[in-house]
Amino acid sequence: MMRSVYLKTLYDKRFFLLGWTLGFMAISALMTSFYPAMHQEGSISSLLESMPAAFKGLVGSLADLTRFDTYIASQLFDIRMPIIAGIMSIILGIGISVADEEKGELRTLLSLPVSRTKLLTQRWLAMLTIMVVIGFGMVAGIYAVLPFIDIASIEPDVLARLSAMTLLIMITFGTIPFAVGLATGRRSVATGVSILIVIGSFLLSTFAQAVDWLSDYEPLSLLHYFPAADIVKNGIDLKDVAVFGVVTVVLLVLSIAFFRARDVA
Repeated sequence: MMRSVYLKTLYDKRFFLLGWTLGFMAISALMTSFYPAMHQEGSISSLLESMPAAFKGLVGSLADLTRFDTYIASQLFDIRMPIIAGIMSIILGIGISVADEEKGELRTLLSLPVSRTKLLTQRWLAMLTIMVVIGFGMVAGIYAVLPFIDIASIEPDVLARLSAMTLLIMITFGTIPFAVGLATGRRSVATGVSILIVIGSFLLSTFAQAVDWLSDYEPLSLLHYFPAADIVKNGIDLKDVAVFGVVTVVLLVLSIAFFRARDVA
């Protein structure tokens, strides 16, 4: 497993990978299994009538709950999965950057005949690989339940689009603590910046639907560029892909520049 930093990182995170893959499978299977109850006539309207306006962003549009594809987009991919994926990404990004530096493992790796740029790149690719596998677990959870729900179906290309955008936002979320951690070597900074962006994006996108003055700032949320229900109806907007791509690339370039100049403890 020491043949490359990439393989060593995957090996070190094997239990993390297994646990989160099973977790993503469970949450996607659970939300899929809820569809028959949510689909019953009158059940959602009565829920929305009794719910405070400020929390209606946690349920989504009533119209999106009438079809399974828009239901799974709004209830899993648009509401729950981003925050769960964000937490997972923060833990993973910190775990393969500043956490290993605190334990002295990063210095050990740098003593090997490998450049800092190659080490950073291979670690980031290992993070991407882990996220791809976890994403497949999420899809597997949906398909595991679908045969037992006669009224539920989703086109493979629709699920592929939703999964691809989920993976893209996971990569961006994970790159934030990864890049900040390697650039600064400080867990507090990496954690604080990540929570501010990830949790802040979730809160801003959720409550902007009910609070008028927040709606003007909603484009500052990264989740603004992951409109899951719209992706089902209209496909992926390349401008949204560009936002995630630019943020990720800029963070990686800056982290490489700062990491190469740092004195790693």
